[in-house]
Amino acid sequence: MKFRFVRTRLLLTTLLMSLAPATFAIDLKPEEIRGKGQQSPVTILQNRYFTKALRPELGVSYGTITNEAYTDTTLLGFRGAMFLNEWIGVELQSMTAKVADSDDRKALRRITYYRREADGSFVQGILDPEVNQIKKIIDTSAILAPFYGKLNLADFLIVYSDVYFTAGLSRVSTDQGDLNALNYGAGQRFYWAKALSMRIDFKARSYTETRNGADYRKNTYSVDFGLSYYLF
Repeated sequence: MKFRFVRTRLLLTTLLMSLAPATFAIDLKPEEIRGKGQQSPVTILQNRYFTKALRPELGVSYGTITNEAYTDTTLLGFRGAMFLNEWIGVELQSMTAKVADSDDRKALRRITYYRREADGSFVQGILDPEVNQIKKIIDTSAILAPFYGKLNLADFLIVYSDVYFTAGLSRVSTDQGDLNALNYGAGQRFYWAKALSMRIDFKARSYTETRNGADYRKNTYSVDFGLSYYLF
């Protein structure tokens, strides 16, 4: 009985091995696995087709100061710039400020109180925080543009982009007079043609002002959007 079982098992194994090449060995063609459709070739981005060096540039900007507590300050600016090479340039910017009271300041000024004078009389007053409003800003800055890239929009439009850093000196006109300041910032611009670009800038300015009879270091932060154009 045991011998018959072993013999039957051996016959079944031999039969399966003889059928294996015909049953299990299937030659698969690559196109049958991946499909016969052809993939679109990758579009190669062309080299940069314009330069910045020694090309005068004019621009306009509109922005706001982001960290004023009691005023809403918007900035309208004009700028001129020139790159000495593809990486380093200089820029002069003049910005005029338009100032309005913030909601917080309006709320404080609605609060009234009475103070006693030396003669014993009472005078009504309002709560009004001390504010040194900005009137105008002139920036002279150096520009470093070490990063350059291209955006391919669905094979339809290629947009060139620069990321840059700025640093320099500023003259800030305020209620307390003209104050000297240090400025630093960063920005990015997108070139839509050989001469026209759209840009966004962040800039900080640090200067000394007087509050309650003492000197304090103040930092203002602004964000602005602008357009620039190369003259040739």
